[in-house]
Amino acid sequence: MLMSLPVSVGIVPFGLVTGIAGIKAGLSVTEVTLMSGLVFAGAAQLVALQLMGAGASIFFVWLATLVVNLRYIMYSSALAKSLEALSRRMKLLAAFLMVDQNFALALSEYKTLGPRLTPWFYLGMGAVLWLGWVASTFLGALLGARLPEAWSLDFAVPLCFLVLLVPAVQNRPSLLAALVGGVVSTALMGLPYRSGLFIGALAGIWAGVWLENRMGVRGE
Repeated sequence: MLMSLPVSVGIVPFGLVTGIAGIKAGLSVTEVTLMSGLVFAGAAQLVALQLMGAGASIFFVWLATLVVNLRYIMYSSALAKSLEALSRRMKLLAAFLMVDQNFALALSEYKTLGPRLTPWFYLGMGAVLWLGWVASTFLGALLGARLPEAWSLDFAVPLCFLVLLVPAVQNRPSLLAALVGGVVSTALMGLPYRSGLFIGALAGIWAGVWLENRMGVRGE
């Protein structure tokens, strides 16, 4: 489990910002902590809190988190062989504990640990990450609840997303997706229920996929 400690430390700043975002969205410290314990979905949780704080409808909150979490379908498929030794009940627990860090480490260690140890490595590491996430969001919520109203930290959530975005922009399609998503979301800020954010995200995804397919046809 020592391997999971640096990763757990790495999610602390993200958890602190998410806890503060929960308070800014109108939730109590208990509600923020319960949400982290029951949902355990970093980026999707932060997106949901951002939309809730902006006054978006529940439908758009649900839809946005669904889109953000679609990648877990691919993760589950990739890890199916590594976790096939688990019982049905333990597979449900494994699905709950699936996050980006846990997925990447379990996949990279499969050749070393083999099919017998990898499932337990995955579950143990997921438990450590879950504890780290709940604790850091709890501390973030406590911090957010004690900050004076005059101390506006609204910049913290966009800054957190910017930190997540920069490493993801690695080629022209991802750059185009980020630019189109940002421009469309900004242009549609006046739409009701903050639906412009969701439309901007869809426009960015479409633009990135379009350019990637176009480059594939040209053999670039």
